[in-house]
This record gives sequence, structure tokens and C-alpha cells, in this order.
Amino acid sequence: MKNIMYIHGANADPDNFNYYTLKLPEHNFIRPSYNMEDDPYDLVELFRMRKQREFGKEKVILVGHSFGGLLASWYASVYPKNVEHLVTIAAPWEGTPVARILAMIFRNKKVFENTRPGAEVLGLLQEKTYNGLHTNIVCTSGSNPLAGLGGKANDGMISVDSQLNTPPKFKNTENITIDAGHSGVLLNNSVTDFLQTLIEK
Repeated sequence: MKNIMYIHGANADPDNFNYYTLKLPEHNFIRPSYNMEDDPYDLVELFRMRKQREFGKEKVILVGHSFGGLLASWYASVYPKNVEHLVTIAAPWEGTPVARILAMIFRNKKVFENTRPGAEVLGLLQEKTYNGLHTNIVCTSGSNPLAGLGGKANDGMISVDSQLNTPPKFKNTENITIDAGHSGVLLNNSVTDFLQTLIEK
């Protein structure tokens, strides 16, 4: 039976993946919770320990949404032997201008520091290497003028350009474009159909 680790996005919840866990064929899964004020590097270690405790040396399919996609990618680049397939959904590889704007309103929020364009964690991730299988799901349905500054297409939170800018040393990345919004994608049957193919391999 396949093992999946679902990693939720910023200010979200593990329950965001309920649709997948209910609709997909039977599989082992963990949905670690985390605090956005925690250091991303510490979170990767937290996920490693949780995976080790639950699945031992068995490989996992990593599914990360939004900021969770960045965390999943960091994990995959550091522990590639633990990963069967990396799936990122609406990941802000270049950040989002929404974070920069909200940072001016809400102070001392690390979530905005780590997802604003030019953030250190984003730059470091762009230098990482991962040779395993990677499917990057890009969402195109949204019209948030803050997310699409300059008239850019976006999913309501993150521009399409940002979602497409995967690390250049991720050698086996395949982009899949889906007409869905940033949150609605988690209920999109195209995604569940794709995940089903991974589980049934």
C-alpha cells in the first residue's frame, strides 16, 4: 500500500486534504500540522522524524499545497531517497506580492516573510537539486488584482508565473495546468484522478 505525506499551506489545516483521503483508493497517510512561525528548516526535520516514525525506511509520495509545496520540495531535495514522487500544488516558487502587502498590515508574521518575492528561503530553494519525479500542478483560475500585479494571470493568491518557476536543478519536473483557484484545487477531480494513478502504480 502506498504511503503519502500531505503538507498543508500557510495558515491552513491538515483537514484541507480530507477530500483526498476520502476519495482516493486506500493508502497510508500522514498529515503533519505545523505553525507558520516555525523555521522552515526545522519543519523539514519535523517531517523527516514523523515519516520515520510512521513509515520507517519506506518511501512516500509527498503532496504539498501552496507553501506546503515549498516545504515538501525542500524535504525532497534533502532526503531524496525517502521520496517516491513529489507533487506540488499551486506552489509560490517566486513568492506572491500578496505577502508583501499583508506584511505591511500584520507585523511579525513569518508566513509573509517567507512567501514575499525575494525571500531568502525562496532563493535557497531555487539552488536545491532533486532528480526524482516531480509533478508541479499550476492553477490558473483567479482574478485577484493583488496576486496579479501588472496584469499577471493568477489563481487568486499566486501568479501563474510564480507557480511555473520551479528550481532549475529539479531535473524531472512536469507541469500540469488546471483551471482551478488556489483553494478550490483541493476539491478538483483532475488532481484526485492524477493522485489515484500514483497510488495504483
